[in-house]
Amino acid sequence: MTGRFLGIALLLVAEPLAAATHPRYLTPVENGTAYVLAEDFVATEKAATFTLRAGTYVTLFESAQGAYLLGAGDCLEMHVVPPRQPENAYTMRFNCGVLLPRVEQEPARFFYIREALPHNSEFGLITNAIIKFGEGNFQYPLSRKSVVDLRSRLSAMPAAE
Repeated sequence: MTGRFLGIALLLVAEPLAAATHPRYLTPVENGTAYVLAEDFVATEKAATFTLRAGTYVTLFESAQGAYLLGAGDCLEMHVVPPRQPENAYTMRFNCGVLLPRVEQEPARFFYIREALPHNSEFGLITNAIIKFGEGNFQYPLSRKSVVDLRSRLSAMPAAE
């Protein structure tokens, strides 16, 4: 259990330094396009398997890079099985969304939204500040090669008249 806690803490410290987007730097979209993911999308990278749940994803933000679609709560599940310690396997659920790049040749990528976490005095002042800075970020857990066919699985819903 301590190893899992330490692994999650290290992940939280490293994440704000990795590829991330925060919605405060994006342009809000009113009445954004809704997309349907008809079936769960599953992708694996290293020891983690990610399942993006089927459902409706609505465009709520945009930037020069593309449209940011948000799904319903807990729309992404991450299941991790440590290779040398399968008995320490765990599953986490996250609020999530999809980045749909403007360039159609680029793959869509899913992200999870970093939750606010309580202050932990064991982490120290700097580590807690880094964790706090990352709250609300859209984090991309997979490389582009792992999500090559996600775009083709999203269908735009017809606009309401």
